[in-house]
Amino acid sequence: MKTRDRILETALLLFNEDGEVDQSAVDIANVLDMSPGNLYYHFKGKDAIIRALFDDFEEEILVILNGSKGRITSIEDNWVYTYILLEEIYDFRFFYRNLGALLERYPDLARRFRRLLSAKRAAISDILDGLQKSELISINPLLMAMLTDQLLNIATFWLSFEQIEGTDTSPSDLIHKTVYQMMALVVPYMGEQGLVVLQTMTDHYERATG
Repeated sequence: MKTRDRILETALLLFNEDGEVDQSAVDIANVLDMSPGNLYYHFKGKDAIIRALFDDFEEEILVILNGSKGRITSIEDNWVYTYILLEEIYDFRFFYRNLGALLERYPDLARRFRRLLSAKRAAISDILDGLQKSELISINPLLMAMLTDQLLNIATFWLSFEQIEGTDTSPSDLIHKTVYQMMALVVPYMGEQGLVVLQTMTDHYERATG
């Protein structure tokens, strides 16, 4: 592995586990058994590392978000897609667990994060439109906009809520739990089949987390 990639991998691990505020470039170099000078040859401090990690996150999540258009036509597809999306967010979770403070310190990243939010909103809207065209849900435009906002909020702040609540849930179980919560919000718009679909989702969730 190239030195640059090793630095980013180690920084991401430290930031995810302990938060980026309490970590310095020297801490990262020490974990790598590397001189600070060698690290600074590749990155001019922690700020540059954070921006490089955001570059990686942005590239990867946009691939996922752009891949949803016109391809989510069933409840099963929606479950799998949402899991993949949340799994990607979890891999870069330090961005989300201290989101407000981090974006305040990095205004350039705040602008880019807002663009990601717009892309996430568009992906959610596309999925709901697809489910409606497939006659799996029926919802008026006003409620569609509100539901989109609810799903976007969960997809953005689920990790902060988990951190505040202080639960000790495994990563996989936490992601499945959040997917289940998001999917359950769609159930009221499924008509008579809603309760059947909810039971199917509940059975899947219990198997996945059991």
